[in-house]
Amino acid sequence: MMEKAIHFPRWAEVLGASDLPEQTRESFKLTLRWYLGWCHRRSVGCSFDSARNFIDWAQAEKKASDWMIERWKEAIRWFFLTAKAQAAPCAEYESGKVGRSECRGANGATETESGQVRRPAIPGECYQSLNDTNGERIKAATEGETSILKVMRRRGMALKTERCYLRWYRDFVKRTGLKCGKSIQAEQIKSYLDYLAMERAVAASTQKQALNALVFIAQQVFELELGDIGDFVRSKNRKRIPVVMSKEETRCFFAHLKGEKLLLAKLQYATGLRVSELMRLRVQDLDLKRNQVVVRCGKGGKDRLAPLSEKLITEIEDHLVAARSLFEQDLSNADLAGVYLPQALARKHKNAGRDWRWQWLWPSREISTDPRGGARRRHHVLDGVYQAAVSKAGKLAGLNKRITSHTLRHSFATHLLEDGVDIRTVQDLLGHASVETTQIYTHVMQKPGMGVRSPLDSL
Repeated sequence: MMEKAIHFPRWAEVLGASDLPEQTRESFKLTLRWYLGWCHRRSVGCSFDSARNFIDWAQAEKKASDWMIERWKEAIRWFFLTAKAQAAPCAEYESGKVGRSECRGANGATETESGQVRRPAIPGECYQSLNDTNGERIKAATEGETSILKVMRRRGMALKTERCYLRWYRDFVKRTGLKCGKSIQAEQIKSYLDYLAMERAVAASTQKQALNALVFIAQQVFELELGDIGDFVRSKNRKRIPVVMSKEETRCFFAHLKGEKLLLAKLQYATGLRVSELMRLRVQDLDLKRNQVVVRCGKGGKDRLAPLSEKLITEIEDHLVAARSLFEQDLSNADLAGVYLPQALARKHKNAGRDWRWQWLWPSREISTDPRGGARRRHHVLDGVYQAAVSKAGKLAGLNKRITSHTLRHSFATHLLEDGVDIRTVQDLLGHASVETTQIYTHVMQKPGMGVRSPLDSL
């Protein structure tokens, strides 16, 4: 039986208001952020099994002594015990006024007759305040987050968008001291956007993201009329020159990667894909006979074709053999759900999740838990692992540039332009909505303009 994951989203605020010494609180906070980040990267829930696996991993990773391991265990023990206390039966149950199935704990969870804790869609009247000075605000914020998630999932929005909008909402609540999402006002949003621009000096795209999140939450979730909020201080829109490697630097960079990471980097450079598009490739997206890759639901929900290098065909075929072996092992495990399917495909084609064509091209080595439905399945590899390998390879290659996975996309576009490919073709290959976005690469070509030479060369 699958172990139930523990939900404790406001742990940091509860910890901050606890009676623990300040040094202990800070130590617990660092450990718990580390543990929760580890769970997020592996797409697993907070459970006793994941906690044990984390401790084993951390011990091997840090070569930790016994006192360090005990300190980590104390922090995680506090997390689990406090989460359980927040879900304890309410006073009405203790006094006999309601039954166990009707009782709701401090975090809005219900306890069934078997003692399992189930988190409701919307907290009920018996929702108890947390035992700290911010209890009422935390209660309102949690109710607001539940409402936001309901609307976003009803609209079929992406999981990353859910997490992004919730982060902005939480920061907005923390900054303004908001007690109820229905009381959001235009002036509060303006003030918050001013704060982002003037005090935090965020980029224009970041401020725009926060604006979109808060306007969506206010209008679509809480059905508020905000009116005109256009007179806030806007962050400066800085045009940045992309970081590009030369062809010689690219060869040197590839020499410091190996295995699957090398194949990932070569494929990204050969196709110009975004890292999210690269990770979400499925087996059926490869057309090895026509040397093409189909990018499905790219940025803006658009599909496009990308070129595939003939040099990678043999390596990809070998990789598919290994991936097929892993897939066949999963087929024999009845406890695993099929691969995640987009939109309504899981209902239309019930067996497609166990079809080889729909499997991820880059399957993860570990089984993970779906953060939405809770199903155990094999997901694709996490982009953070790949990006860390790319960054490390750039340093080992001795490049005096900040190399990221997006640098390979920039290099793909720039090298095509240097080889004489017209800019509209490059625009289509990159999936840019406007040619103006693609024109930025003309500024980093080896010979920008029409082969303009520096005047120093003619002296």
